[in-house]
Amino acid sequence: MKRLPTPIFVLLGLAIGVGLGLAIGWVFWPTEFTDANPTVLEDRYRRDYVLLIADGYALDNNLAAAQQRIEELGEDGPQYVLQVLIEMILRQDDEGAIRRLTRLASDIGQYTPAMDPYLPSTPEAAP
Repeated sequence: MKRLPTPIFVLLGLAIGVGLGLAIGWVFWPTEFTDANPTVLEDRYRRDYVLLIADGYALDNNLAAAQQRIEELGEDGPQYVLQVLIEMILRQDDEGAIRRLTRLASDIGQYTPAMDPYLPSTPEAAP
């Protein structure tokens, strides 16, 4: 009886091991993330989360809910909102998104002079 060469056994073992590993990880015991905290998000997703907070605030005007969501970003939440806003202004992103984020930042007590063109203008009092 002829015996198969050793490299074929090694490749066959690797193929079976990879196949079993993928089946176990993806089919039988997949990882499920639930109730993830926004602090663990990658930076680009944290930025998206901040924009979603601003969009939600623009729709419902619920400052308490917006502040709670910002607190979920961690201790630097309010400063992070301002950081995202400044970066958007510098990149000259969507003006509507900048205005919504400016309103949110202003209402939570964050300010930078770069926000001035995007703040709503207050009507002047008539003499």
